[in-house]
Amino acid sequence: GFGGMSGAASPTLLPDLAVGDLAALRAFLSGRRTRGTSLAAQLDARHDTETQDTLLTWAARHGQAEAVRLLLEAGASVGATGGGGRAALFIACQEDYPEIAR
Repeated sequence: GFGGMSGAASPTLLPDLAVGDLAALRAFLSGRRTRGTSLAAQLDARHDTETQDTLLTWAARHGQAEAVRLLLEAGASVGATGGGGRAALFIACQEDYPEIAR
């Protein structure tokens, strides 16, 4: 389940991201810039997934190269790790998404 989310991310953000629907992500990124909460803190927060993913590790896990690019441009930390201590780059390599690893 996609239960408790830190911050005001849309509850559909992760499911949408997993299938490459970037509308929720774009809305999240554009909306966050105008609010008090630091966007970087939001980007690197772990979500309530089985693997405690950050948005970046989640996008990498699902092979969403465009989402990864958007997140990195928005300031997501390349080194941020999910609950398994694995960073997005490692996950992308492990899941065999070389276009993301680049």
